[in-house]
Amino acid sequence: MNCLYLDASRDRMSVALESGGSWFARESIDGRHDQILLETMQSICEEAGIAIRQVSHAVIVNGPGSFTGLRIAVSFVHALDLVQPLRVLPIDQLSLLGYMAKSSEGAIVDARMDEVYVGTEKHSDGTYQSLGLLPLSELNGDQTWVCHADEAHRFDAKLILVRPTLEPLRDLASQIDSSKWTDGHRLTPLYLRKTVSWKPLAEQPSKLYDH
Repeated sequence: MNCLYLDASRDRMSVALESGGSWFARESIDGRHDQILLETMQSICEEAGIAIRQVSHAVIVNGPGSFTGLRIAVSFVHALDLVQPLRVLPIDQLSLLGYMAKSSEGAIVDARMDEVYVGTEKHSDGTYQSLGLLPLSELNGDQTWVCHADEAHRFDAKLILVRPTLEPLRDLASQIDSSKWTDGHRLTPLYLRKTVSWKPLAEQPSKLYDH
């Protein structure tokens, strides 16, 4: 099995490939996601000695996070799926933070606009059962929260700081039931704001598709 691991939910993207029992990774890459994703993937596949079309599975951080980054990641998976059908496992960023902390506490991510994404109530597989969006003023500052280290200055609360990488994402994926995997073309970004919606690239307004 050749499995892609991709996290484009933040300013710096991380990409990895597990192939033939070996691990090939590029962590926290500088640059615009849309300009570096394909090039990075080609470089990793070349290092692993496979073609991109031989990738059969993908584990994707599908949100919440960077609006643009999530769309780029999902569109990339859809493009790969057109070449060779993929099986995909979406994992939310909050659950990855909580898993890395090895804690039963809830996790938070800055949602900007004076709001915060919150994950609480862990399943036995390490993912959060409840994901939501709260006004920052309603965040319980007396509770301990898991938080990305880059966002420590944004919250007035007791924090457990982590900095996610892709190996813990792989470990978390291995604990999740196989029923959670889906076909590549069914992957969508995870948006917790109800005012945000997702459409596949071909359905988005564009001169490419207006005939």
